Amino acid sequence: MRMLPVAFAIFVAFAQNVEFEVASVKRAVNAPFGERFAIPGPVAETIGFEGGPGSKSPGRIHYSGVSLKMILVRAYGMRAYQITGPGWMDTERYEIEARYAAETKPEEFRLMLQNLLVGRFHLAMHRETREMSRYRLVVAKDGPKLSPAQNFPEYKDEEERKAAMAKQAQANMEAMMRRPHSGPYRSMAMANSTMGKLAETLSGYLDRPVRDDTRLEGSYSFSLEWSPSLSAEAEDNSAPSIFVAVQQQLGLTLKPEKGPVEFLVIERAERMPVAN
Repeated sequence: MRMLPVAFAIFVAFAQNVEFEVASVKRAVNAPFGERFAIPGPVAETIGFEGGPGSKSPGRIHYSGVSLKMILVRAYGMRAYQITGPGWMDTERYEIEARYAAETKPEEFRLMLQNLLVGRFHLAMHRETREMSRYRLVVAKDGPKLSPAQNFPEYKDEEERKAAMAKQAQANMEAMMRRPHSGPYRSMAMANSTMGKLAETLSGYLDRPVRDDTRLEGSYSFSLEWSPSLSAEAEDNSAPSIFVAVQQQLGLTLKPEKGPVEFLVIERAERMPVAN
């Protein structure tokens, strides 16, 4: 493990005094899925978030039923597997409302969000790099099994697109909860996406970096179903592991490797945020 000689973004944020005009942070009451489990993979990066730069509500945000880790992912531009800290950061749910100038740039908005989290949760943190297992996405021995890209749905703006994604993610989550453990347990569909985006999405479900080494250009349509087990072997006869599913259904292979990965380590955080 090697410590990174970096200046924390949050210190820069405080030095610039970049803050929301008004903000409310409180624990959620009766949040979807409550404290039963962490919301998995890329679903956690879309569900529960409204507003923000580039949306139809650029001067406000409303985050509903989100965990502290989910908000940290958005504030620091990292994936969930790059953030470590107390276990409750995955399960405790919060509500955040904030207003700010509509012309605020995305990088300034992230500093505002970082400031808010540090001030309300009394965060202490540091960055470091760790050598860890990751994956390389390559074409399988028998070649790819990919479908042509489909046309994207047309949306009025970025906010409508994100809302549609969040709605679909919610539906997928509810369907996953209703399915018996013996059947396909998770699924993913991408109508028009590059191999690089596929690798990025898979990394969210695997909690490990995945880099595209397929050398396949252009966009494709991807559909995948797998068991929640991360072992190389399927746990039952009806749902393969994600490794087997990627090879059988897409004609691709996830090859393990090791390399340096940056982490944000939360040393201390208050479970109950400072009162509004």
